Amino acid sequence: MSILDSVELFDSLSNTERETLSLFCQERLVVSGELLFSEWDDASALYVVKSGSLKAYRDRSDGEKVLWYIGPNELAGEMALFDPDAPKKRMASVKAVEKVLLLVIMDYAILELSKKHHEIYDKIVDIMMKRKNM
Repeated sequence: MSILDSVELFDSLSNTERETLSLFCQERLVVSGELLFSEWDDASALYVVKSGSLKAYRDRSDGEKVLWYIGPNELAGEMALFDPDAPKKRMASVKAVEKVLLLVIMDYAILELSKKHHEIYDKIVDIMMKRKNM
């Protein structure tokens, strides 16, 4: 069984393709309140929430502006990897609202996969467009 089996984003992949991609992934536990990454950090991975929830926000002079919450089976960090307006820089800070189990996928692996499997690229772009319109 692959650590990717329960991730809807990869439903279109064969078992062999999921096993290959899983070589470039790891699980990571993030405790409540822990910062996953900060706005303007360099991006080197895409995250999928397996359990728990994250908060995407921006720190502003008048306080924290919450952009959205990220729950199970949702992505974090996709904009820095796929948005041509923000190459390799994080667009927001993300921290754990509660204990979170993440799937960490290295940037080069998800970028190569999205070139070969356009349906995965399309799903990620759809997520980005929805978030940009929030």
